[in-house]
Amino acid sequence: MDELLKYQEVVEIAKKEIKFRKPEDYKNSKIQLGSCGLWQDGDQINLWTYWQGYQLKDIDNKGVDILLVGQDWGNPFKEEGQSIRERIQAIQDNKIAKYIEENEYISPTDNNLICLFKEAFHVNINELNPEKRLFFTNYSLGYRQEDTSETGNMTKSLLRKDSDLFDMLVNAINPTIIICLGKITYEVVVNKVVHDFVKQLQKGRPFEGIYYLSCRDRDVPVYGVAHCGARGISNIGNDKAILDSWIYIANKYEKMKKYH
Repeated sequence: MDELLKYQEVVEIAKKEIKFRKPEDYKNSKIQLGSCGLWQDGDQINLWTYWQGYQLKDIDNKGVDILLVGQDWGNPFKEEGQSIRERIQAIQDNKIAKYIEENEYISPTDNNLICLFKEAFHVNINELNPEKRLFFTNYSLGYRQEDTSETGNMTKSLLRKDSDLFDMLVNAINPTIIICLGKITYEVVVNKVVHDFVKQLQKGRPFEGIYYLSCRDRDVPVYGVAHCGARGISNIGNDKAILDSWIYIANKYEKMKKYH
């Protein structure tokens, strides 16, 4: 990619491409990805961006501090996700401003993410404008279709279907650092295979790599951490080690900001 696009230009390209992508080109043996009406009706790159990112109206000029990247948003057609879909719709309609409302039940994954950002970066990601400029997206910009499971069975080859769109996005929003949730997410972002992912994370150290911004001619530090869902935490088996990885990233980030 040679052209630096504005964020909303990237969103429109992604919506058109995924809407008209052939189903047989966007699947594996267990997952069928496709478009999603709720996402198509909005103005963000990913439904997760309605948690952190959508409020940054000056993103083309100021970029973001931390880009958090997951695998995929999940299945927006499942009944269990109705409440979050209703909140996203309300945000799109300018009726409410929060992805997660106060004092409501939230998933263990989201709760762990809240705790990690609070303990490591000292920011409350339930606030609309935390002290850091945060942006959440999934690498895959497709959505699991009705007969597909909510989680699991994602592959690197399926994630890479959206590599060009991800590259456009990262160049547009110009993050200071990137944090990847899970091994295969990290591998597709840094474009390399890593070994002993769990063993290193058990020692409290994230994986470290770079992402080259072709349109800006600079490298972005990339960190690979455990997914903060039940399976990822179970694999590490040590809450302290997970937090230590995030604290390590936060310390590196603060040193970068100090000298730039």
